[in-house]
Parts: sequence; C-alpha cells; structure tokens
Amino acid sequence: MSEAEATTPGGDRKRRLAVMVVSNFVDGDSRVQKTARSVADAGWEVVLLGRARGTAREEYTLGGARVIRVPLRMTAQTYRKDNPPRGVAGRLGYRSGEQARMRVDARRALRADLEVERRIAALGDPDLTSRLRLGGLTAADRARGYWIEARRRLYERSAAKAKQPGGRTRIAVGLGRDGGAWLTQPQLVDYDTAFSPVIAELRPDLLHAHDFDTIGLVVRSGLKLRGAGHPVKIVYDAHEYIAGWERPGDPAFRPAMSAQERKYIKLADGVITVSDAIADLLRTDHGLDTPPTVVCNAPTVAELAAGDDADAVPDVREAAGLGPDVPLMVYAGMTAPERGLDTAVEALPRLPGVHFAMVTARNPYVDALERKATALGVADRLHILPYVKPQQVVAHLAAGTLGVVTSLHSPNYELSLPSKYYEYLNARLPLVVSDLRTVGAFTRDQGIGEVYPAGDAAAFAAAVRTVLADRGRYTKPYEGDLLARHTWEAQVPELLGLYERLVG
Repeated sequence: MSEAEATTPGGDRKRRLAVMVVSNFVDGDSRVQKTARSVADAGWEVVLLGRARGTAREEYTLGGARVIRVPLRMTAQTYRKDNPPRGVAGRLGYRSGEQARMRVDARRALRADLEVERRIAALGDPDLTSRLRLGGLTAADRARGYWIEARRRLYERSAAKAKQPGGRTRIAVGLGRDGGAWLTQPQLVDYDTAFSPVIAELRPDLLHAHDFDTIGLVVRSGLKLRGAGHPVKIVYDAHEYIAGWERPGDPAFRPAMSAQERKYIKLADGVITVSDAIADLLRTDHGLDTPPTVVCNAPTVAELAAGDDADAVPDVREAAGLGPDVPLMVYAGMTAPERGLDTAVEALPRLPGVHFAMVTARNPYVDALERKATALGVADRLHILPYVKPQQVVAHLAAGTLGVVTSLHSPNYELSLPSKYYEYLNARLPLVVSDLRTVGAFTRDQGIGEVYPAGDAAAFAAAVRTVLADRGRYTKPYEGDLLARHTWEAQVPELLGLYERLVG
C-alpha cells in the first residue's frame, strides 16, 4: 500500500499527500525547502523528490516533510555529449536528421547482433568470457541506437492515452510544440526516467512541479495517474520567467525550455510564481484563464533569527576583518557577468575608505573581479567571503553598512525582487540598486535606498555617497510594518489557499 492510500481504523484517508519535484539536490534550494516545510506544517503529508549526489537513493526528513533524493544515471545526456549533432541536422535543432541517423544505427546494431549470434552458434560453445564480452558490446551498441528514440515513443504513447475529464486528449505530442526539447535538452529524458516511477508508486493527491525543467515530467506523470483512475491535481511553480532567461553557451536552452512551459502550463490545475510582474506575463503569454498565485521568495522568521546556531556565525564585518566604523557594502549570492559586480569594483577608487564584501562561491568571474581590483589599486578593499547556511544569511549581513544589487538589464532580472533583496531588507540595510524595473521601483517607493543607471560606476559611487551621508533616513522605513509584510510566513496563506482550492 502506498503512503497516499494509508487509512485510519475507520477507513478514512489519514492525510492528503503532496509530492513535489525539483531537479536539483534540494539542500541548496531555500524556496523548495520552505514550501515543503510549510505544506507539511499545514497537515499535508509531503514527499519532496530531488536529485541524489551519488548512485544510491537517499532519504531524510525536512521538518515534517520527507525528502527522497533519487539517483540520476544521465544516460541520455551522456549520449548527447558523446554523440553531438553535426552538419545541417545539428543546425536545424537535432530533429529529422538525428532521428534518421538513429534509425540507421538501430538497424546496424540489429544486424551486428544477429552476426554475433551467428558467430557464437558457429563456434559451438565458446568460453564464458568471450560470450560476455560479445554480449556486452552488442547490448551497448543497441542501447546507443535505441535510447532516446525509445523514450520519445514512450512519451507519445503515454500522452496519447492520458485524457482529461470528459475524454478529450489535451496534451500535444510530437516535436513541433515542445521545440524538440527532449533532443536539445536530453537531461529532461533522464529526469523523467528517474522521477516518474517514484511518482507512480507514491500516487499523490497533488503533484507540485518546481520550475520549468520538471513541468513536463510532472504533467505526464499526473496524466498517467488520471488515466489509471487515480485523481491528482497538478501545480506548476515558475521560479523564473524562462522566456527572459539565457544560459551562456547553450543557445537552445531558452527556446526549448520556453516551449516545454508553453506545451504543459495549461495542463496544470494551478500556477504559482514569485512576483506580480511574472504572473502578468505568464497569464498573457499563455492565455491562462486564472492568474497565477504569487508567492514571493521571502525569508522565514526562523531565518531572520539566524537559526539555532546564530552565536557560531561571525558577522560579515568580522569575517572581513573590519572594525565597526568602516563603511562596508555587502553582496550575497551567485556571481556572473550579468550580475554587474564590475560596477561596484570599478567604483571603489571613487569611494575612499569604503570596503566591498561579496558572500559567494569562487568562480572565474570572481577571480577576474579580484584581478580588476588589483589593477585599480583597491584589492585590499575587496573581500571574497564564503557562503553561510541559508538560515544564517540575514544575521551575517546585518553588520554591513548597505546592501547592493548591481544586476544589468535582462528581461528576467526586471520582473521580481531577488532573494538577496529580501535578505538585505530583513537585515535592515539601506540599499543601492541598479535601475531594474521591479527592484528600482520598490526601492524608491519604500524610501530604503538609492537607484542608479545599471553599469554606470560613477553613478553607483554617487548613490553610495548619498546613502552614507544620511544612512538613518534610509533605515527609518524599517520601523513600520515593512518587514512583517515581506516574510515567508506572510506568503504561506496564498500557497495553502491554492492547495485547498484544488484538493479541498
């Protein structure tokens, strides 16, 4: 009996089961963790499926939720890496030419298989080692030719059989409407292979897809369950606006993932996203009948209290080796060229005595920023500090003088307040931010900082000087209800409201 089918002595279901799916390792995704905890605290049984770091299945608890990390073999992704498309077929998106080549490979593998069997028979009774070697080579050859083609056919057969209430097949099949995503993004095949059997075994009342790379497998799994007579509701949680996001070095990523979202979003019973702006775009882009539910990615009250081990966490000023009176700009989070951190480093010569601490992970971009600081003669005022635990970030940053958001203009960055913004907010830091649409407007409206044109180091320096000259003016708004309105707990009623409307 599955957990979803467990009953009380009177025969009633114990609790409703929600299964959430995310393609990452879970432990670095605060939004996913907060969602699982909050739904479990509300009385749901929650299983959160993520990706294992090794080859063994891993299980542990997260508050009242159960986490299952499933090993991913990544067979399809390895196949694509080892067999890159070439020529005209590759430029056309790995479609008809690739399929034709796989059919040829499959026939060739079959002929090779028959030839091996003929030779083994002619030998009479070869030794076991030779049989295993020949059999292994044959199996590998057949798998290489059949793998992705077989998965595609499975998807199409399953989708064709899965009907919505009323008997009408609503899911589109074939390559056209999903942008050939199973070919250009073969990891989607591997996600489906790993997660779908676990979902089928659990038989949830509600399936929650976290982000655009799980929506396809979650919708397919949900439709298969419905086709087998098990009612299940489907929720899609759009963490990003994928139509405005690019992945450097992978030009096929955005169009393929956008097509996945477009293909499956209307098959979800409910949609969640992180900001009003993204909600408006999703409704317009996809013609949604109901506007998405907005659940902002704000910190929890526990995060604001820095968790149980706050005393073990040095504040950012101590970590940088600075005294209490040194002006300190802080940045927390991922780093990449589009985050515009060059602007802050280039501004340091215009800000004598001001230091800049980045709480982040090292990568080539961070190394380049350090080289730039050295060339500008300000290397002693740039501090690269390691990450702390998610629940410690707010307390860690609170000793800074001001927080910065330096991102350059990009469609996705324009549409929501990033996680770091909420962390600065709850650390009661005045802000200096680039003129991104949502970030800039919120900062001006709340009176908690200054806004400068993205990428303009001189304007950034001027904004920093303005804040430092009257810091108290920018921290005064925190004395009202601003913080209470921007915690995770303030978002939870919207999340649970959607769950209740769908499942009751």
